[in-house]
Amino acid sequence: MDISSIVILVILAVGGVMLKTFYDQGKAALSIFPDLKTVTIVYRDKTALGYSMKSWKTKIGGASRSLDIIVTDKELWLRSVLLLAGITRQHDLVHRVPLHRIGSAKESKEGIVLSFKTEKGETKQIVINTRDKGQFLKSIGE
Repeated sequence: MDISSIVILVILAVGGVMLKTFYDQGKAALSIFPDLKTVTIVYRDKTALGYSMKSWKTKIGGASRSLDIIVTDKELWLRSVLLLAGITRQHDLVHRVPLHRIGSAKESKEGIVLSFKTEKGETKQIVINTRDKGQFLKSIGE
């Protein structure tokens, strides 16, 4: 076996491990959400942008065209596709928020600034940009 074959095998092995890691972390991050078929979807944007105001790391990290915003009749879900969900969770963008816990949703030049309380009583602020801001605000009752 020559050196180029070994390099290719190592690259494939590392790539496989990375994909498996992203898959496992994504599966764990999305485990808080029930199946979409079991809820009534009021609003959805699969290609939204957003970032959390939690820290400087989450402000610069964020999600660009990979944030999935789902508003059901009872909750707001912030999530992403399976392979990116682990990273999105690290940047504080995976949330399942009952609509009554949303404190405010205000439009600013950066997007819509959402404030909500978690089950632990923490106040979170997330900035999102969605295709139809008016419809999104209407769907969450603002």
